[in-house]
Amino acid sequence: MKRSLLLVFIAFFLFGSVASAAKLRLHIPISTSWSGDSSSAEFSSTGYSVRGIFGLFGAGYTQSDLKAKWTNGSTTYTTNAIDVSLTPIDLFTVGYGIVTGGGVSNGTLDSSSGSTTFFNLNFGLGPVDLLAGYRMWDATHKRKSGSENKLKYNEIGLGVGFGF
Repeated sequence: MKRSLLLVFIAFFLFGSVASAAKLRLHIPISTSWSGDSSSAEFSSTGYSVRGIFGLFGAGYTQSDLKAKWTNGSTTYTTNAIDVSLTPIDLFTVGYGIVTGGGVSNGTLDSSSGSTTFFNLNFGLGPVDLLAGYRMWDATHKRKSGSENKLKYNEIGLGVGFGF
């Protein structure tokens, strides 16, 4: 009996605050770092991430536009992903996504593949959450010409969430 009460208390403490919550969260990247093969380019990214969280589980869509700037020009790679997430406590969200498409500014893509993983810290201020997150991209863009671009980069993002 004591063990059952203890498990109920722990479950309520860990999961009770988010079990009935519905939230909408929006993120944008503010900092980018390249983690792929060595490159002389400077990298920056723009984009957005939208996530709906229902209880413990969430689903989202992310678009990232990575701009690689060399001394003789630049190229922008667009990568899109859908992902799922888990919010075991209201302070922390972790997730995994699959690349669903993309584009490149100076050519035509044949296919895009890869994955993205992320975690977010959520700081609640009443019905509004302030969010800080870290996302890792590992994508491959295959061009119609046969060449392949392997994109490995990380983004630090900020965002806002709204509870319902």
